[in-house]
Amino acid sequence: MGLRKWSVFMKFFGVLLVFCFMTAFSAYGADKETLDRLEKIIQQQQEQIAAQQKALEQLQGEVEALKGASAEERTEVSEERQVYAEAVSEEQKGAVVSDSKLNIKLYGQVNKAVLFSNDGDSGTTYLVDNDNSSTRIGVLGSVRPNDKVEVGTHLEFEYQTNPSNLVSQDDRSISDTDFEKRWLDLWVDTNTFGKFSLGWGSTASDGTSEMDLSGTGVIGYSSIGDMAGGQLFYDNNTNSLSTTNIGNVFTNMDGLGRDERIRYDSPSFGGFVGSASYINDGGGDFAVRYATQLDAFKLAAAVAYANPGSTSDTLDDQLNGSVSVLHDSGFNGTFALGTRNNKGDGRSDSGFFYTKFGYRANWCPLGVTSLSADYSRASDISVNGDDADTFGLQMVQDLEEWGTEAYIGYRFHTLDRDSQDYDDINAVMTGMRVKF
Repeated sequence: MGLRKWSVFMKFFGVLLVFCFMTAFSAYGADKETLDRLEKIIQQQQEQIAAQQKALEQLQGEVEALKGASAEERTEVSEERQVYAEAVSEEQKGAVVSDSKLNIKLYGQVNKAVLFSNDGDSGTTYLVDNDNSSTRIGVLGSVRPNDKVEVGTHLEFEYQTNPSNLVSQDDRSISDTDFEKRWLDLWVDTNTFGKFSLGWGSTASDGTSEMDLSGTGVIGYSSIGDMAGGQLFYDNNTNSLSTTNIGNVFTNMDGLGRDERIRYDSPSFGGFVGSASYINDGGGDFAVRYATQLDAFKLAAAVAYANPGSTSDTLDDQLNGSVSVLHDSGFNGTFALGTRNNKGDGRSDSGFFYTKFGYRANWCPLGVTSLSADYSRASDISVNGDDADTFGLQMVQDLEEWGTEAYIGYRFHTLDRDSQDYDDINAVMTGMRVKF
C-alpha cells in the first residue's frame, strides 16, 4: 500500500473509531465527562498517527531519491555501511576466540587467613591476605602460527587487603589498597633459539631462592617476612615497641624480583636452562636453572647473580641459589643460600641460609597432606651485627576436587642486636587458598 493510500485509510479509520465509540457510549448512557475524556484520548492517538505518517512520507522520499541515484552513488552508500559493520566487528573481535591457533586462559586465586602474633608483651589477631601467595587474577594469551614459534602475552594483577607481611601492632587494618601489577609482558618462544620476553615481569634471577617441592610453600618458605613481616619487636630496654620489624631483618635475597626488563631464556639442554635480563635502569642479572627426575628423586635447583644498578641505594650485587629434592616416598628437603655486597661506608656483607625438611602422604581421601619444619638465619641485613633466627612448622591439606588448600603454620622469631634486648615473636596463621 502506497503512502497516500495509507494516509487516506488512517484518516478514515480514525473518524470511524471516534464515531463508533461516541455512538456506543451514548447508547449506554455515558456521562459527558467520560465522553470528553474519551474524545481527548482519541485526539492524542490521531496526533501520534499524524507524526508516524510524516515519518513514513520522509522515508518514502529517501527511497524515491535513492531509486533515482546513480549506480555509483548506491555503491558508495553500500560501502559506507560495510565499513561501519567491519569497524563494529573489529571492536568486538577481542571478545571472541574462534581460531584453533589461539589459546586464552583466565586464572586467579583468593588467599585469606587469620594471623595471631605475640610480641612478648601482648598478642594481637589479624584478618589478612596471605602474602606467601597473594590474592591475584591473570590472563595468559598465546598464538602458535606453526609448530616452531609461539607468541604470547601475560597480564596479572594483585589485590590485597591487610597483607600479612604489612599488618603490625600499630596498624591492624591496611585496606586502602589498589590493584598492583605483577605481569605486563609479551614474549616470543622458539624451539630453536629459546624465549624472548619484554615488559614488566620476572627478571632472570627472580625465584632462584625459592625452589621448593615440599607442598607447604603457601604457609612457609624461604621468604620469612611474608607471613608476619610487619610485626614489631618489643624492646625491653624502653618497655615499648621498637621501629624494627621482622621484614627488616629477614630476606631470602631472591634476585631482582619483577621489573621492567628484557629477558632471554635458552632452550633446555639436558634439564639446564640459562637466563639473562636487563632492567630499565641499567641493572642486570643471569641465572641457571636445572630440573630433572632421577629414578625415585625429583630435583629442582637454581643459582643466580644480580646487580641492580641504579635501582638500589643499598645493594651493590649479590649471589644466591636454592635446591629442593622430593623422593617418591614423600620425604623432601630444601636448602637456600645467599650473600650480598652492601653499599655504604662501613656496611658489612649480608648473608642468609634456609633449610626445610618435609613429608607428603595420601592420608586423607580429599587429597595430599604435606608436613614440614624449617629453620633460617639472616645476618647483617638491617645493620651490622644483626643475627635473626626463625624456626617454623607447616601443614597443608590439599582439597583436590575443590581447587582448595587449607593450611596452618607456626613461626618463632628472634633478633640478636648489639646493645638491644628484644623479645621473641611468635606467630600462627591459618587459612585457605582457592584457585580457579
